[in-house]
Amino acid sequence: MAAWVAWKSVRGPICTALGIAAISSISLASPAHAAEPWPAEVQANYRIQFNGFEVGQFTFNSSVHERTYAISANADISALLGFVRWNGATRVSGALAGNGPRPAGYNFDFRGASKAGSIRMSFGSGAVTTINFNPPMPDPPGTVPVQPAHMRGVLDPLSAVLSLSRPKDGNPCNQRVAVFDGKARFDLAFLPKGEVPIAEGKPATAPEMLTLCRVRVVPISGHVDDEKAQELKRNLGIEVAFRAVPGADLFVPHRITVPTFAGSAELVAQSLTIRTHREQIALVN
Repeated sequence: MAAWVAWKSVRGPICTALGIAAISSISLASPAHAAEPWPAEVQANYRIQFNGFEVGQFTFNSSVHERTYAISANADISALLGFVRWNGATRVSGALAGNGPRPAGYNFDFRGASKAGSIRMSFGSGAVTTINFNPPMPDPPGTVPVQPAHMRGVLDPLSAVLSLSRPKDGNPCNQRVAVFDGKARFDLAFLPKGEVPIAEGKPATAPEMLTLCRVRVVPISGHVDDEKAQELKRNLGIEVAFRAVPGADLFVPHRITVPTFAGSAELVAQSLTIRTHREQIALVN
């Protein structure tokens, strides 16, 4: 029972880490290749850990063809010797415009031990136009209502990847993105924290340091405004360590850490493959 209670207490932070991974999966190291702002294909694999123990896998795949994009992400979590299992699969498509991504469709499917469901969203003219839940997912008492204005000028979690891929000053730790996942509207603010050395093995030509960002989650609506929400607002312990990939002019998240009272949830990069229009780059930890 204690293990079950501990799992329920960290499930939210693990999902927070997954969301940040999806949103920050690729960021351009510099705007040097404005004509090629996004690689043709990106494949990334992450290990999900809690207190140092592996509890799952997260994969991210993106492709860009001319002015359209498609992104998919999958998370598989297994804890308590397989007694608790959860899977989430997200698919997104849209178009690339001069001011960034314009999502068209968002599909999220999940399955756990006791429930399964899906969320479907459509976008048009820079706003969410339709949302469908299967089965219906009523908001719990005390939920801050999502207003129509909250669904304008927002991105789904995966389309936000493309928004973050072109930081104006080339710094991945100086950005803020407005996100709506079908239920909750929130901002993610990336703040600089410094650099740390890469502890794992790396190619001889790879940079020696990781760029470390603090991430502040700012709930806007769709959440219950209780002590947990207030703690989320105050929590500046969430960190993303970005790894530079000079050959592709990219920063990729190497490690994402979300602290909890029971320990730390982490996503740690295992492998990355990037195909640009010039070359293919592979990194394996």
